[in-house]
Amino acid sequence: MPYVPSKKTDGKSTDREIIDAALAPLVESVAAEITNNFSLRPIYERIFVQTATALRYLNNLTCEEIQNAFAFEPAAITFAKAIYDTGAKYGYEGAYLGEFNYALTRFIQMVPQAKVARGDWKDELRYWLYAETVTALKHAEDQTEGLGIGVDGVFRDIKDEYKWEVNRSYEIAQIIKSGHCYTTPYYNRVVEVVDEAGSHIGHIEVMLKRSEATLNIDELPLQLVLKKKN
Repeated sequence: MPYVPSKKTDGKSTDREIIDAALAPLVESVAAEITNNFSLRPIYERIFVQTATALRYLNNLTCEEIQNAFAFEPAAITFAKAIYDTGAKYGYEGAYLGEFNYALTRFIQMVPQAKVARGDWKDELRYWLYAETVTALKHAEDQTEGLGIGVDGVFRDIKDEYKWEVNRSYEIAQIIKSGHCYTTPYYNRVVEVVDEAGSHIGHIEVMLKRSEATLNIDELPLQLVLKKKN
């Protein structure tokens, strides 16, 4: 999770608001450009690499000079400038990396939301979208390693967080719907989480050693009860 201040942090920080404002036109542009499922990956990859490269040169070039030198998408350069400026005020090397993490983490959520709002897609998440997003992040990691500013590690971190924060929950929903497919010596099985009144809250996974009792079930016949804080 990127550690980027907000008004919740201290009542006054606007880092997230600045980055979100720069994100909006870029998200709309990308959402309009994606015409089919497999066009998403190269478009994401281009935006990721352009943003990272612009970030690399903002220390000694203006946005106009970067545009003239690389012919990048203007919205990507503006986006990179917002990331650079919010990080620069902290006064230490690499401060922009948390901002970069937050910015791209928001980007990969906001584009699908924009596609749904446009009526292009019915759902914000499908497995193909997860897989294509991960591929774009992986390719961007490889292509930006030579920039020497740490962004390649951020792309890897975003990919790992996306798996943990989003895909795992999606996978549990699919397990409940259609069944598990792991029968290895060790595996996870789902347990329902409820409140003290027995109302459904969600699910978690329990790590198990294979046994006849759990091998052929998807959800354990148990419930974890959460007690409200006093």
